[in-house]
Amino acid sequence: MKIVLISDTHGMHNSMLHSLPKGDMLIHAGDVTNVGSQAGTRQFVEWFQNLKGFGTKIFVAGNHDWSFYRKPAWLKEIINDENLTQSDCYYLEDSEMTITDPEFSRPIKFYGSPWVPPFMNWAFNVPRNLLYKYWERIPLDTDVLITHCTPQGIRDWAKYSNENVGCSSLRFYVEEKIKPSLHVFGDIHESYGAMVVNDILFVNASTATLDYEMTNKPIVVDLTEVDGKLIANIV
Repeated sequence: MKIVLISDTHGMHNSMLHSLPKGDMLIHAGDVTNVGSQAGTRQFVEWFQNLKGFGTKIFVAGNHDWSFYRKPAWLKEIINDENLTQSDCYYLEDSEMTITDPEFSRPIKFYGSPWVPPFMNWAFNVPRNLLYKYWERIPLDTDVLITHCTPQGIRDWAKYSNENVGCSSLRFYVEEKIKPSLHVFGDIHESYGAMVVNDILFVNASTATLDYEMTNKPIVVDLTEVDGKLIANIV
């Protein structure tokens, strides 16, 4: 299964320097808009729905996506399940979905969550000592985890504070309890990239750079099954 990963497009999805490679699936790990306006939200969703070349498209919200946090009445017109699934799109907010593919011996479970540590009172902010309440909701049999939040110490170095700003409880749940094959996230633009820790492929898929230039390439992952175990590798 070829999975294309992007994140943090901040309403600038039409300005990406690199075109999207085709794949079985496209995942966007949050900050789909810049401030979550009605126009910006609709523009992103319509763009995402109309992308061709993917069997399934999944996105989560991020701390800039105020509309998904406040949930105004008009949001239901844009992201109701019927509207999204007609174009093979899924919005995950502390929720899951599964995909059955003949390539695999069992259904593949995806789970998405938007919550992040406090930063400038943006959307989906939760005190660090309470974030675990959201991570403990994640099913232990999740194969692909999508969060906007970064796990502590993994692609989470922030230039503004010169330190790792990810969530320690998220890393604990991912490494010690859930153990997905792939964990994709965004949020910290300057830490774009991938690394493997304890057989888990972690990907910070931020498309925008620290200066909000849309120059980071989409990251492509190949998800395969070997002797009953799912393995994720960068293509």
